[in-house]
Amino acid sequence: QFSSLDLDLVRGSPEARRDWIDTLLMQLEPIYVHILQQYNQVLRQRNALLKAMVKKEINGGELSQEMQQLKLWDVQLAEMGSRVTRRRARVLQRLTPLAQAWHSSISAKTELLEITYTPNVIWFEDEPIHVQQAFLEKIGQRRIAELQLGTTVVGPHRDEVEFLINQTPAKFYGSQGQQRTLVLALKLAELNLIEEVVGEPPLLLLDDVLAELDLTRQNQLLDAVQSRFQTLITTTHLHSFEQRWLEGSQLLSVEQGKIRYQ
Repeated sequence: QFSSLDLDLVRGSPEARRDWIDTLLMQLEPIYVHILQQYNQVLRQRNALLKAMVKKEINGGELSQEMQQLKLWDVQLAEMGSRVTRRRARVLQRLTPLAQAWHSSISAKTELLEITYTPNVIWFEDEPIHVQQAFLEKIGQRRIAELQLGTTVVGPHRDEVEFLINQTPAKFYGSQGQQRTLVLALKLAELNLIEEVVGEPPLLLLDDVLAELDLTRQNQLLDAVQSRFQTLITTTHLHSFEQRWLEGSQLLSVEQGKIRYQ
């Protein structure tokens, strides 16, 4: 599905982009739901311990026992966090060339899309033990900060994804049309990836998608999807479509809650 709300993927907070990656992974790997739940549970319990430690320290209490507990949570955070971040990296690696191809098609090859994944924990060897070790090293480096803030500052809940158009951050400098094109490219890339993994094409829902797209981009988009996916498009401006698209589509109008065939 694509709607105007999806522009938050570009304009919004890093959380919106993390949620987008996680939602895609849940469709591709059902086990990821369990992995993410495990990580969030560890994160909640570790944060609760950190908050209790801050409160106890303020009151002049001894923290030796809590520090031992925290080290146990460190290991679990590293284990669960590495599973999340490695999967995010892999899916973006597969998605990026597909999105770049769609983006090039819709923009008539006038723009270059780049997707940069910036995990909170950087690793150089994609093996679980190495990624977990990178987690533990960074947790050790940020120990004082965590004890001061009373919250976990290391882990995939602080990952970021950056989108560049012609080497310029789309979030700050992209026009509405460019941002919409970018999100459309991401959504169409998702379709390709889901079809490849699941084995059948999903249904594509475009909610008032032609708003803020110039005529060239509109036609590039419709050319790209017309023979690939079953597509439902909603609009309040039917005249925005060229006649050839109207002639090749089944048109339905909704008036006072009733559907009428045209």
